[in-house]
Amino acid sequence: MTDDLHPGTFRFEEGDAPAAPPSGDGGGPLDALQEEALRHTRLSLAHMARYGIRPEGRVLLFLPPEARQQEIHRMPYRHAARQTVVYATEAGEFSALCPFSGLPDFGTVRIEYVPGSWLLELKSLKYYLLSWRNIGAAQEDITALMYEDLARHLEDPERLTVTTDYNVRGGIHTVCTVDSRDQRAG
Repeated sequence: MTDDLHPGTFRFEEGDAPAAPPSGDGGGPLDALQEEALRHTRLSLAHMARYGIRPEGRVLLFLPPEARQQEIHRMPYRHAARQTVVYATEAGEFSALCPFSGLPDFGTVRIEYVPGSWLLELKSLKYYLLSWRNIGAAQEDITALMYEDLARHLEDPERLTVTTDYNVRGGIHTVCTVDSRDQRAG
């Protein structure tokens, strides 16, 4: 059963998960989630191997980007005044998983937009950002997917910029930015 208070997570109640899975049942939602993580981790490792990239050390399981929260609530923006809206997380508030190791990549997210018809609702935006915690994807892919999700929910922002700024890893500081002003009309 999905948890209404924490989208993208499961709430187990007595009787939801049997002590031993019935034969052929697969064991319920927890087993299904584990199988999805195992399948995606294997696919990611095979994809990287095609380019000669092999993980070093332990590999932990992670979920695919499609497992992220898909809905972000919005509210109408009914003002003639143009304003720039900025939402920024603090250090430690955002993380996703490295697709090579399954270890967390911590960083900050900055969302800046000039609203058209809609504003993002903050609580659901927070849950959306938290939904990335168990997702394994490249930092650049995460930034692009966030931009696409936010652009879809805002529908008609005059401008939208999404920036992820990750903690230094292996001596390299990664900052990714997708800006609507840099996109090709299409």
